Amino acid sequence: MRNQSKNLRSKMKKLLLSSLLAGSVMSQVNAQGTNVHEAEGDYRTPIKEFANGFSEKQVQKFRQNYNLPHLLKGGDDAVWWGLRTSELFHTSILEPKQPKMELVENINPAVGEVKAKTHHFGELSLNDFMVHPHSYAQGFLVVHKGEIVFENYQGMTAEDHHVWMSTAKIIPGLAVDLLISEGKIDEEKTIGHYVHDFRGTAYGNSKIKDVMDMTVGLNSEENDETRSDPNSIATRMFLAEFGLPYNGELENVKDILKEAESTHPAGEKLEYGSPNTEVLVLLVEAVSKKPFSEFVDQRIYSKIGAESTLNIHLSPNGVALGHGIVSSRLRDMARIGMLYTPSWNKIATEQVVSPEIINRIQTGTRSRDFYRKGFDGPVFIDRLGDDDVISNARQWDAVFADGDFWKSGLQSQGIYVSPKKDLVIVFFSTNVPDASIHRYARQIANSGLFEEVEE
Repeated sequence: MRNQSKNLRSKMKKLLLSSLLAGSVMSQVNAQGTNVHEAEGDYRTPIKEFANGFSEKQVQKFRQNYNLPHLLKGGDDAVWWGLRTSELFHTSILEPKQPKMELVENINPAVGEVKAKTHHFGELSLNDFMVHPHSYAQGFLVVHKGEIVFENYQGMTAEDHHVWMSTAKIIPGLAVDLLISEGKIDEEKTIGHYVHDFRGTAYGNSKIKDVMDMTVGLNSEENDETRSDPNSIATRMFLAEFGLPYNGELENVKDILKEAESTHPAGEKLEYGSPNTEVLVLLVEAVSKKPFSEFVDQRIYSKIGAESTLNIHLSPNGVALGHGIVSSRLRDMARIGMLYTPSWNKIATEQVVSPEIINRIQTGTRSRDFYRKGFDGPVFIDRLGDDDVISNARQWDAVFADGDFWKSGLQSQGIYVSPKKDLVIVFFSTNVPDASIHRYARQIANSGLFEEVEE
């Protein structure tokens, strides 16, 4: 056990070092320069080569490398894991209940010509970024007024499922908001008021509003320090979810969350953490008396005329990993984004997201200072390349002054919604050192190609 713990600490330290080195190495990479992973002695296969699947030899190698540092770092192992998540986790499969509601294609070539200033490749058009050998972009989709105006796949096909990573946090957030609208949850009450298992714990004493906004004041935050600490709440939770041991033993996700401790008063600053979202998953189950996947199926996904399944992956002991381990086709991810737009009726049989819920996102933000005091606020601003962010809200990473909102995920997944412009932008990627793909969302929204729709 002692050797396993030592090995785990060593791997996590290597992951942190890799992340830190990536920043310094990538700063020296020009538009067609050395691949950062190659510079570190870790070859990356060109992303396009995975569009048609994986060889048996590759899969054997990936399975041998199955550990948290490898998957979080990115690279070939992460590409495989992102596209084959259901092969590694117990999975709750949400089948479409409605006939498929097609997304009409009305491609606008001008969208692909929108440019953004990338972190390491200079200013590039979206078209050029998608085929750049080091962007590792896999899929990008723009839907306007219910019609596809841009669609591009590189390391996957339109039929592939891909892991959402933290972009999935909007699903537990929406589930909680649906229960709030029904009067079944009061967000000013504590988690322990509804989840009796958590009474007497730090999370049990946390207000639901604070959990929704990632400001609980507990030691469950995710940042460079906690992600590199094998003893942190966040890292232990990830290990338990992936079926990997901590100090030689497999832990239970719920038990880990109960060990979180208060470090300072809630509400002071944004302190992003996936453990918060997992607590919301447990809240939904406690209030609805249903498994999380079943609630999402009945209240959200069954209303959508999706193309394929929404896969909610589970920990070894059956906890729905709603904070990020969810997978779908890119078009079905866009359909969920469209629930927040005037074109919801083009992909759904009823209005799932009410104007009241959208208003809570747009007007329920904390202050600009609150957002910028924490670790992740400045990270998100840099990721977007735009400082017009008011704050985060209700599991969304950024809410803008114009009412648009955005959510990102590890290795550069994303969803951007502009209700006023009836616009949804979604994308999948596998790039840890460079998150430039996010910068295209705001540039596209403000490109002048999409005007506000009349109410």
